Amino acid sequence: MPLTHAAIRMAKAAEKPQRLYDGGGLYVEVSPAGSKLWRLKYRYGGKEKRLSLGTFPEIGVKEARGKRDAARLMLAEGVDPGEHRKVAKGAGAKGMAEVPTQEQIALPSPTWTRSLEALGVSELEERAYGIVLEQHTATMEDVAAALGLPPNKAQWLLDAIESYGLASHSPERPPRYIAVPPEVAVEALINQRQSGLEKARLAIPKLKSRAKLNVDAEEREQVVEVINSGAVLAQVVDRLFKAVKHEIIGFQRAPLYFPRDSEPVLPGTQAKVVSDASFLEIPGAIESLRHSIEMGEEARTCAVLPFKMLVVDRRLGLINLHSDNMGGAALLVRPSALLDAMCMLFDLVWERATPFVTETSGTLEVSHPSSRLTKAAEQLIPLLAAGLNDKAIAAEMNISAMTLNRRVGELLKHYGIRTRFQLGWHAAMDMYPTGRPQAQV
Repeated sequence: MPLTHAAIRMAKAAEKPQRLYDGGGLYVEVSPAGSKLWRLKYRYGGKEKRLSLGTFPEIGVKEARGKRDAARLMLAEGVDPGEHRKVAKGAGAKGMAEVPTQEQIALPSPTWTRSLEALGVSELEERAYGIVLEQHTATMEDVAAALGLPPNKAQWLLDAIESYGLASHSPERPPRYIAVPPEVAVEALINQRQSGLEKARLAIPKLKSRAKLNVDAEEREQVVEVINSGAVLAQVVDRLFKAVKHEIIGFQRAPLYFPRDSEPVLPGTQAKVVSDASFLEIPGAIESLRHSIEMGEEARTCAVLPFKMLVVDRRLGLINLHSDNMGGAALLVRPSALLDAMCMLFDLVWERATPFVTETSGTLEVSHPSSRLTKAAEQLIPLLAAGLNDKAIAAEMNISAMTLNRRVGELLKHYGIRTRFQLGWHAAMDMYPTGRPQAQV
């Protein structure tokens, strides 16, 4: 598809150079630094070569195409555009260091305007036809003089317009070229183009039948997309959060490569997140969960999660490819059996996870034991129920390991039990004396 000024301007830099192709070997190369350079790929002497045509936007689309067409004319004559530039630079010729445009090679006829582009006729070919029309009959020397071209290039143009049916030549030597009247020649070209388009239209059913044979394979290829760039992954995560309409669910575990800003859950939107022990051990993670719950999110905890995962509206999912890393490689999953499995796994884990509940004040909700306990010992109950280990609890309460052991001992003595497992059970029963709470939307 031909390039436009807007498409080139909006092209963003990536980690590796990327190419935007225009046609005829012409393309724009976007560097990682953001610069945009016009280049021309061509073959000469059986070897592939490249030629720099200037930077965008200093060189616009039209001018770059003119330089491309001029280079192709040199190739038709047997001249290497790259070598031509080197010779011109070595000779110090003013204005010859760059490939000239078509306008520099051939000035347009003042009485001729561009009109046959849609029929596949190039600008120089159309100008040559216009000269033959104006002069009624013309030789190769006449066209070369009028367009300011070498004789062999003028002959190449005359052969081209004759192949289109725009002109014919006499048997004399040198031959004289006679223009075919536009109402005949152009009408014939239009009919040929329409005939070709109709043939293409008739091929649609056959092509569709071939596409149906491979539709399953194509759909499988489009189900998942591997993301290896950390920068691209960060953009995908941001877009997923912005695209949510009804529900967002996910697993979060350490390390946290893309910390989320706690934003209010949009009206009518449900957010559910399960965090494991590795996440809860991150400094500030518990406070972050509290704030998220205040903003409308539902949170639960479990001991271990297999991976990080994010699913939006159960139609787009993101899952890391390595259990300990989501910053390097991930899989974007579209509607499929794989996405259904991700959603089912979340539902199963969510059902078995421990609710992480806060009051509007931001403190963990807990019922008070009937017997007397110190305030410090009471604060341990919701942290034990959430499944935090000793290190995370000590960091959250800002106490030493020795102090933590003393308060745990106080709880063990209070309940009349001996093991930490029993203590966790009694803590959960004290936290939810009426049974497991229902999830709040």
